[in-house]
Amino acid sequence: MNSYVIGIDLGTSGIKAGVIDSSGKILSEVYWDAMLISAGPGRMKQNPDDFFIRTLDIMKEVVTLSGIKPESIAGMAIDGQMGGIVGIDKNFKPLTGLDMGLDMQSEHYNRLLHRELKEQMAEVTCGSPRNTPKMMMWKQEYPSVYKKIKKFITLNSYVAGKIANQDAEDAFIDYTLLSYFGNESAKSLSWSEELTSACNLDMEKMPKVVAPWIQIGKVSKEAASRANVPEGLPIFAGAGDQPAGFLGAGFLAEGKLVDVSGSTTLLCCAVDSFKPDTERKTVMYMPSVIKGKYTAFTYINGGGITLKWFRDELGADMTLMKLSKGAGEIPPGSGKLLFLPYLGGRQCPYDGSSRGSWIGLNWGHSKFHLYRAILEGLGYDYALGLESIRTLFPHIELKQIYAMGGGTKDIVWNSIKANILDLPYRVLPEHQYALRGSGLIAWHGLGMISNLAEFPGLTESELNNYVIKPNDKEVEVYKEYKKLFKNMILLNLKGVMSELQSLSV
Repeated sequence: MNSYVIGIDLGTSGIKAGVIDSSGKILSEVYWDAMLISAGPGRMKQNPDDFFIRTLDIMKEVVTLSGIKPESIAGMAIDGQMGGIVGIDKNFKPLTGLDMGLDMQSEHYNRLLHRELKEQMAEVTCGSPRNTPKMMMWKQEYPSVYKKIKKFITLNSYVAGKIANQDAEDAFIDYTLLSYFGNESAKSLSWSEELTSACNLDMEKMPKVVAPWIQIGKVSKEAASRANVPEGLPIFAGAGDQPAGFLGAGFLAEGKLVDVSGSTTLLCCAVDSFKPDTERKTVMYMPSVIKGKYTAFTYINGGGITLKWFRDELGADMTLMKLSKGAGEIPPGSGKLLFLPYLGGRQCPYDGSSRGSWIGLNWGHSKFHLYRAILEGLGYDYALGLESIRTLFPHIELKQIYAMGGGTKDIVWNSIKANILDLPYRVLPEHQYALRGSGLIAWHGLGMISNLAEFPGLTESELNNYVIKPNDKEVEVYKEYKKLFKNMILLNLKGVMSELQSLSV
């Protein structure tokens, strides 16, 4: 009898599930929106138990949709959003909810980390401390809750643990998920005792770190009944959603340059070594599913959400596509308008006082000028990141950018980025790469795939021919605007921004 695995992808915006065969083909897939609640400026919330229950329900739906018999399922793996933590007690009860990556409540501790440990973090860690500041906040501001917390884990680890009916002592994360902590060692892929102590955190509250394909448990009787899958089904650790996606697309070879335009926007490059960006502190790292490989990247936390914010608050009931169409009729430069795209603070390099703003507004600017300036501002930030990646890895020849994520449906935005970065943009067909990656991880855990590094990624026949080539005239225009954006970043109205954020009212 043929066997299949289930892959689950727990994203910020939605939950995806797929049934995957041993060749990596997705037989069926289902997507459900996730509930993202704004609790005020800088505050975002999600419920980890909502993800747990809905994961069981979406598993049932995707298996039914596939038409396969539940007993033919051989295993499962779950990937998930990498920023955010769940603090659990000894009974695996969530005490913190999902303190998600987009929530800025702990940003004071992020600033403290960068002030006190900036050089050490740049040398030792992956460079993007989102989760460690959250743990610091819980200890300092909610000591009674912190005392009860047995382990801090990520969302996919929580859901997998609940499905397996784990005890807190069994709590885990895989090593790709170390990327967004801040008390990890990027080289050894383990917790740094020195940094953990410097952050005044307790090592015993850190979960064990495992490889993505390690079996962490089996589907419990209760979970199996609701999901309509076999009891005792092996559950493998899984990975962060981005590393799982890069595995699923086959973007592991050094020099693969990828734009991920989702809720958070990332410019990523596969590399074969960890080179700390101690000078610029702009390039961050994600450990690859394949040990010894990394993804060098820069990102804007919530970059894609900025577009939805504009639509909802200033778009006059227009859709994103209509806004983009109008922006596409505006010449490059948006009528001499620049936009700082850091509504949630700048991360690469870190500047927690940065915020979003338009520079150069006049009465002649329309909402389409403002919207195009946002699209260009996100592109200018990519250009600064690409410059830093090239400085660290001068031997890598970058030939084109592969584009994936929901934002790549926007032809205008893709063209803007191709011209700003002066590289061809190859927009990938819609495909659930993270689901495929989770499926491959499960197959490797089952022993059916011996070497993930040699597993073929997307073939040429699977890739479409949607390639946007840079327009020489617009490339020249954007060279001047990139200089202005860089100067604006250096000046950054930094004193004003910092004082503004420190005001009590």
